[in-house]
Amino acid sequence: MIYLESIFIAITAPLFIALFLIRGETQRFIGFFICGLTASLLGAYINNFLALAAGMPASEAAVKLTPISEEFLKTIPILFYMAVVNPKRDSLITAALAVGLGFATFENVCLLTQAGASDFLFALLRGLVAGVTHAVCAALLGYGLVFISDKKYSHLLFPGTLGIFCAVTVFHATYNLLVTADKGWQGVGYALPLLMTFVILLWRKRIDPKMK
Repeated sequence: MIYLESIFIAITAPLFIALFLIRGETQRFIGFFICGLTASLLGAYINNFLALAAGMPASEAAVKLTPISEEFLKTIPILFYMAVVNPKRDSLITAALAVGLGFATFENVCLLTQAGASDFLFALLRGLVAGVTHAVCAALLGYGLVFISDKKYSHLLFPGTLGIFCAVTVFHATYNLLVTADKGWQGVGYALPLLMTFVILLWRKRIDPKMK
């Protein structure tokens, strides 16, 4: 039996100590990374509860329920950060990425603990693809919120936030659907987040020159 709380404490304890020793952007990154770890822990409980309540097998819940709950949990700290601090665009995107990477880290550790870490290829593939998927979702969320937080788009704040959340959730669900399908489609699923990463980097370089 795997105790998620023990894994959570083992990972977050040194990070909490670091919060008191580090200042500036690094401290903020660690704080949101911990938020991502926490969201992943809560997501494990919520996903299991929803799947049991709906009577769905794990493969079906991974497409219909898991993306909604996980993206919602990852969005909450970012919206709270926006509402309380009103951060600069770079800080907002960095915070979103930190949440996504923290989420992926805890999820990967738990899956490898459950399935075993003897298969190096599986560990490498899981680490890269899952990490990139959550990072892509976080980047899409961060860039989208930066766009609608502009004063001239203030009237789109609520519908825009909802639209961004739905878009990120659909991307997450599509990835889950592909990687749980037949082997031919699994390759497409693994390639999807990598392709989206390339698109984001290209957009960042050519369309958004203000980003460093």
